[in-house]
Amino acid sequence: MDNYIKEETGGVRMQTAICDRVVTADLSEDLSLPDYQPEIKRLLRVRATVHPADKYLGAGEAEFSGNVDYCVLYAGNDGALYSLSESGEYRFSVPMEGANAIDLGEGIVCDVQITPDMVTGRVAAPRKLGIKCRLRARVRMLGVQQMENALPKDSEGVEALRGSATVARIFLGTSDGISLGDEITMDLPDTDLRVIASEGQIFVTEASAGSGVVNCRGEVCLKLLVSEEGEGMRPMTLLRRIPFSQEVPVDGAEVNCDCTAHGICTAIGVTVEEGKLLCDVTLRLQARAQRNEEISFLRDVYSTKRECQGRIESFTLPQAISAIGGNFSVNQTMTLEEAGIRANQSIWDASATAILAGMEQERGKVYLTGRLRCHAVLLCEGEVSAQEFEIPFRYANDLPQGATVTDYQATPTVLSCRVRMDGERIHADAEVAISATLMGEKTVQMLTEALFGDAIAHKACSYTVCYPSREDTLWSVAKRYHKPIEAIATRNALPSAPMADTTASLAGVSYLLV
Repeated sequence: MDNYIKEETGGVRMQTAICDRVVTADLSEDLSLPDYQPEIKRLLRVRATVHPADKYLGAGEAEFSGNVDYCVLYAGNDGALYSLSESGEYRFSVPMEGANAIDLGEGIVCDVQITPDMVTGRVAAPRKLGIKCRLRARVRMLGVQQMENALPKDSEGVEALRGSATVARIFLGTSDGISLGDEITMDLPDTDLRVIASEGQIFVTEASAGSGVVNCRGEVCLKLLVSEEGEGMRPMTLLRRIPFSQEVPVDGAEVNCDCTAHGICTAIGVTVEEGKLLCDVTLRLQARAQRNEEISFLRDVYSTKRECQGRIESFTLPQAISAIGGNFSVNQTMTLEEAGIRANQSIWDASATAILAGMEQERGKVYLTGRLRCHAVLLCEGEVSAQEFEIPFRYANDLPQGATVTDYQATPTVLSCRVRMDGERIHADAEVAISATLMGEKTVQMLTEALFGDAIAHKACSYTVCYPSREDTLWSVAKRYHKPIEAIATRNALPSAPMADTTASLAGVSYLLV
């Protein structure tokens, strides 16, 4: 075959993956206590909060960087609890394997989900400690690919079989810092209070897409660990929910998108005044919107005048299924021995982090599974210690009828956690928020190249009798004899069929005049 001519006829434009990989980054930080805080007697807990990544796209490589906030809770040499907050940096890079086929002018969507896989601390000296943190990041980069339709310039006598399908389009956006304030009135006006530690978790209760934005409503679930001044005073836990409403810019989002969002607190400041606590919170939101777009493409082609060969390839198209945003409760009862807690210990504080393990699908539902790593601060005979234990969780959500999930993105956030002792057992209760998107896939056949060669010498007879096999279709017969589809259908009084390449197009036909 020769004389191949390729004409640009619009073709197919669709979002495709140019990178999908999991990378890890090992971090190490050395922290020193400020002079006004007592020395470390026992390290109790280290938490890491990862800020959204900034990106830099270079020649065939993408670099990501950002901050990690560390919050350290420890027991001082006076037996009281104290905390230390410091920030570090992370940086990693990944290659963009498929970037050459992507229209960079239309922008690349970088879907980066980073979670602390491991955080440990070690006391190096009474006023110094070292932190090691391993980050696990799933990096998915998407770009718009142009696939041209292969047709000759002279399309006379060319029969084309066209098809259509839906393909997912994903849009992401991150807000700037959002500042909130709140005032907590205390019923202890004559008592000196000390704020030991503060943390905030984001619960997006509603996310709806607009034109170029995702509208988010939710709450900052603020937890303050405070204590009255005095040696051996038991700390108190104050819980507060601060509402917010914010637009997150998301290029490409439209009102018909499914969307979800989550966020982090990047800064919390608490000022103690007489009879009240003044709280200043800064948060950042990350929003995700997705929809299915319909694309049309060539499935096959042949000529009634020239020899023709086509190359047909299989493509797996991502399908947007749904977006999930909600919250659920986790309750677990276990023996003190199972939790590693002794009967003579009392619980001063409890917190938890969520670790997502996987996804299951069964009977029209999807289940996101994982575990909560609970951390309890304990007191026994004046000595403060810490103990970790884990409890499982399983979150269920309905699926659209017939949907099959092949990929997902999910961010679980523990909004609150409480652990209490009851005789020889403990009861752990937690509220967890979930932000997730579910994806499926569909395989289609596309014509990617057509070669047109020598002219066809048709026989001089007026017609030919064809006895189609069970696998034959109107398209396969017309292509075999290089005849127009419409001519064969008219000559044989064939009823209309859903598609010319389905067996329904020749249902009940014993022979054809072609």
